[in-house]
Order: sequence, then structure tokens, then C-alpha cells
Amino acid sequence: MPPVGETSAKASPNPAPAADAGAPGPSFRFIPRELAVKCRRLIESYHAIYGYVGLPDMLWLSDARDIIERDRELTRIFNRAARSRAAKRANDSFLHIATTIVSLEVLARDFSSWGKRFPAAKREAETLLGGLPQLRRTWLMDLYLFPPLGVRRKLGDTLAFYPTETHM
Repeated sequence: MPPVGETSAKASPNPAPAADAGAPGPSFRFIPRELAVKCRRLIESYHAIYGYVGLPDMLWLSDARDIIERDRELTRIFNRAARSRAAKRANDSFLHIATTIVSLEVLARDFSSWGKRFPAAKREAETLLGGLPQLRRTWLMDLYLFPPLGVRRKLGDTLAFYPTETHM
């Protein structure tokens, strides 16, 4: 399973949305490839420290579960990963789902001005997340950006947009 944003990020310098970058289903093609790559790096750096054991629980116990349940392709990927006997394949699938959901949340919340940079993608993300209950929402991105106390890390810089980056 190719991760969101990684397959085409090296092949093409075009900052077009992640339509051909392995995003699950047509409903997530609007996610910018550059954002997906940065979210993937954030998630991988978190799990390099804490391990992948808790990743399925993070997805299911946060409100990411609502997003997974609403999308047929994400549900299929999650179910296959949960039943998989190959840890690497399961982890790659869970990482793919987490990357998609964190990217949606970053766009919808306009974290680090990603929503301003891609207003059409922000509107799509808000539409997808808009129908979900917002009262006690546990954002998956918060679990990655604000890890347990006592851990000194600067993962938020992973998603920062620097205007000096070149875009072709």
C-alpha cells in the first residue's frame, strides 16, 4: 500500500493535490502532496519513539474512527490491516490512514496556515469533517503534536510552512 503523498513526491516537483499519490479513494484526492509528506514524517517520527503498538488504538479511540467509518475505502484498509499477520503491512496501512486523517485535520484547522495556502482543500476538509460531532472531539493531530508530558520534542516544526521552500 503506497503511503499518501510519497509515491509521486519525488517523481514530480508539481505541488498538485495528491490525486495520484496513493490517497485512498476519490474523496481524498484534494489533499496536497506536500502536506501529506510532512504529515507522514510527523507520524513516523512519533512512532519511531513510541512504537507502532498503539497506532490502531490511536486511530480507533480518537475521533478518527468516525472518519474511518464514513469512508468505505478507509474502512476496508483498516479492517485488512487489523486482520493482517504481517506487522509491516499492517503498520503501513495504519500509517496511510493516519496520514490521511492528520492531513484533513491540519487543513480544516488551518494549522500552520495550510488552509490559507490551499483554500479549496481546506473547504473540502471542512466539509468532510463538518458532519462529525464537535463537542468533545479528540483530534488525531493533537495526539501527534502534543505527546505525553516529559517528552522533549519539537514535532510541530515538521508541519511548519517555510516561505523559502521552492514550489514548481
